[in-house]
Amino acid sequence: MKIDAHLQKFRRLDAMLARLDPVADRELWIWTAMNSGVHLLNAALHHVGTTDATDSFHTQVEGLYAVPDRNRGTLRDCLQAPGDVMHFGQPPLARPVPAPILRAGEALREIEDLREPFVRGDSVPPNGAEAGWSAAYDACITGLCKQLGIARQAA
Repeated sequence: MKIDAHLQKFRRLDAMLARLDPVADRELWIWTAMNSGVHLLNAALHHVGTTDATDSFHTQVEGLYAVPDRNRGTLRDCLQAPGDVMHFGQPPLARPVPAPILRAGEALREIEDLREPFVRGDSVPPNGAEAGWSAAYDACITGLCKQLGIARQAA
């Protein structure tokens, strides 16, 4: 995807996240935080030249992208080098990642690691765990916004 498209999606998801309760809406909060963060991560990776901004969308198969035909409104599959990452560290990147993005990515990984037990699984988090999730999300977003030179818009 292109940087602007990632930023638009990030802003919509981040605003939605602000309306969710991390306890009552746990699964949706985690999924939204994870997707919001990965869009901002991709924008930052494109911005610094670690990955290429392309007019394609990653699929769940590493290296397989969906490329839109904007005139027909269709998609075609294409194997290509990483443009967008699916998750922090997936797929591995050939170009260096600046330290501030690595730190933000580690915070994002904390959110991504919640998916298996609390979204796909049926584990119940300990009381108060959402404070750590929120702090990890804020650290991720703050670091990536700084790297991109943008302000986080108030929800």
